[in-house]
Amino acid sequence: MGMITDKFAFSWCKEIVILIKFGFSYYQHWRQKKRDLRHLSELPDYLLDDIGLDQRIVQKEKERG
Repeated sequence: MGMITDKFAFSWCKEIVILIKFGFSYYQHWRQKKRDLRHLSELPDYLLDDIGLDQRIVQKEKERG
């Protein structure tokens, strides 16, 4: 019976590791998005126009979070 318990414990640990990795990945993505939006909001209008954006779109995305 010890072997079944060990397999269950190992399986449970793998699930925890997967959840932690997902959490860190989500956090990194969120930070990168915030950083990108901050940089975009600092660009002058003529550069935003070159890439097909304007300050209103960037501000709306910043408010969405």
